[in-house]
Amino acid sequence: MLRSMLAGTATAAVVGLAASFVGASIWGTAGLPFIIGSSLGFVLGSTRWYVAASQEALLQLDKYPSILRLHLVSNFPWKPELGRLGVEWYTARRFGSNWQMKSMLIAAWLTAQPALDEIRSRRETELVEAYSRQRILERVSSSEREDQDDGGES
Repeated sequence: MLRSMLAGTATAAVVGLAASFVGASIWGTAGLPFIIGSSLGFVLGSTRWYVAASQEALLQLDKYPSILRLHLVSNFPWKPELGRLGVEWYTARRFGSNWQMKSMLIAAWLTAQPALDEIRSRRETELVEAYSRQRILERVSSSEREDQDDGGES
């Protein structure tokens, strides 16, 4: 929720200052335009963050249902039915259907971030190693071809 507050606060500052400049230019005062602009900015920034977070959480649920299930069960122990349901129950369609489930999923996604980041990091390392091996094999095969070409000309 800290991220939501930060997104809302940053947007509130920008929109509030813009509204105060406009208000000062038109009416010669900036107090009320700043209050209205910053309030609207906070709502818009927080809402934008919630929409982006819910989309990302739903995408991650489809990719890693077991990890998000683990975090849902541990974050919401007063919902024991979450632990009784199998991994196949945890779908983006089900969690995207109402705001309570979506909000619970966002909380689980936020606590699962370190694990998800580690998965991405390991996958990236594997890809880099695969590309490195491929480049080495390409160099070896091209140098062998050059050796064969040089040997055939003598």
